[in-house]
Amino acid sequence: METKSPRPRGLTISISDCWVRVRDTVWGQPVLSGAVSVQTWFSSDGMVAVPGERLTLPLSIHNLGQSTESYTIVPAGLSASWTTIERGNVTLFGGSQDVVEVVVMPPAIPTTSSGPSVINVRVIPQGEPDDAVVAEIVLTIQPFDDRRIVTLQPVQRSRRRANYEFMVENHGNSLASCRLRLVDPSNRVDGSFDPPAVGIAPGGASLVRFRAKAKRSGFRRATRTLDFEIEAEQQGHDPAIGAMSVVQPPTIPGPAIVRALTVAAVVAATAAAWFGVVRPELRDTVNERVDARIAELAPVDPANPIPVTTTASNDDTEPTLPASSDEASEPAFIRLTVDAGLTATDDASSTIPDGEIFDLTDIRVENSLNESGIATLLINGETAYQWSLSNIRGQLFEPSITPIRLQPGDNITFSVRCDAVGAESSKSSCTTAINIGGLIRPAQNV
Repeated sequence: METKSPRPRGLTISISDCWVRVRDTVWGQPVLSGAVSVQTWFSSDGMVAVPGERLTLPLSIHNLGQSTESYTIVPAGLSASWTTIERGNVTLFGGSQDVVEVVVMPPAIPTTSSGPSVINVRVIPQGEPDDAVVAEIVLTIQPFDDRRIVTLQPVQRSRRRANYEFMVENHGNSLASCRLRLVDPSNRVDGSFDPPAVGIAPGGASLVRFRAKAKRSGFRRATRTLDFEIEAEQQGHDPAIGAMSVVQPPTIPGPAIVRALTVAAVVAATAAAWFGVVRPELRDTVNERVDARIAELAPVDPANPIPVTTTASNDDTEPTLPASSDEASEPAFIRLTVDAGLTATDDASSTIPDGEIFDLTDIRVENSLNESGIATLLINGETAYQWSLSNIRGQLFEPSITPIRLQPGDNITFSVRCDAVGAESSKSSCTTAINIGGLIRPAQNV
């Protein structure tokens, strides 16, 4: 006789409207019937959230049981860090319901992706923690813009050309595709960008170089500052703006103009004194002496032409001039070259040999690469002359100086502080030289 194995029995759980029914898979009759004690849902749908702004969502909680129950409400899921529950605990009578406000504020940071995002809230009955339910809603996170320009060299000092570097940063949550543009209402600055456009992912940054060129570089008596702006713009978005300036030194320094006017005034005063006072006095003195000499001559009588004799003075010897010293002197030339690193100070020096005297009569400073900084000439450690390299442009610069006598063993030092290398130079240091000319002679002949 064939025997049949008993049919296995199991449980099938089906959920419909938050009700749980347990059925016997063999007999099809319910063996256990129960219900979830709470039901929760969001009353709104299709909401849009703007990063950085508060959005309030009403959450309905319904007690499906017959007895009073307290519930703990907590945010869940990936959005829990920017979800806040106004009332974290709710007590409901059997069959009653309540509405709790859920505040959502997505942070305005690049990691807050735009597009659909799920908000999860867990409702936990304190009497039956295992009967916790989760309500969720899909929000649409809006994209936002936060583009910035960070200038690495906002101010440059140059006579005509200057190079700038700046960062274009994207602090928004969408791709930034920006074109760079120069804004100068005065039309005094022109230039080019490298690269001319940038594409930056959320949270990223891009380095851009700007080569500026000043227009209408004519005569300037004083320092001039040219202010301009750069923009990173994209159609349909607010542009990012950065401010920059180029400081142009004077073409002819003010002190040089003052010195020239002073010399001209001295020359004019000397000429006026010569023609107005000295020359007339000399003419009058000469005329008086000539008249006096003529009066000393005795007149001759035509009837008795006897010459009148005069007694000659015995002191007829001419005065002897002191002999001029024939000093053995010859031209001498000293050249000092300094190669100072950027933002550093370096110097070169020379010492007058023993037994010789050097009369310093001429100074020439070379700044062929148009460096910027301070050049100083020191004699025995004391500053004799100081120049701003920004005011020296060209191959040679010759200041007017008073001759200086240097004794044996005196030291000449040329010091250079490098603030900025020349715009056309690819070096990372300032190369500057000074040429010192004069006469050198033996010490015993002085």
